Amino acid sequence: MGNVLKPGVEVLEEDLGSGAKVEKRKFYRFRIRMWLSRGDPVRWSRPWGLIDRARIDDEGTTLVTDLRVDREFMFSGLFYGVQGMFVGGTRKLRVAPHLAYGEKGVPGSIPPNALLTIEVHVFLTTIRHRS
Repeated sequence: MGNVLKPGVEVLEEDLGSGAKVEKRKFYRFRIRMWLSRGDPVRWSRPWGLIDRARIDDEGTTLVTDLRVDREFMFSGLFYGVQGMFVGGTRKLRVAPHLAYGEKGVPGSIPPNALLTIEVHVFLTTIRHRS
């Protein structure tokens, strides 16, 4: 078992990184990959985050985007999952459905009540954007 950050968010693997500690309400560039509980990759049809700075790689399975570390830009499980990370670090998380996309899911990508495995890498602090 990994380190539980909050009930429903568990760290499965971690590479700490050597940069500054991730801070709430600041923007960072993230690389995010997700899998469903059976190991199927989540494929995205369009990016999210700051759209003008976001892209999808690896045939739709990797999102690279700028996000502000808050509950407006991130779903709860990702928000809690990046707490305590450092720039250059990577975490693999297991996120319960109630802290991910819940009963609605994401049509065409994530079924309702899906348990997700998420790999998140923090690249850098990005330029200051309007809040």
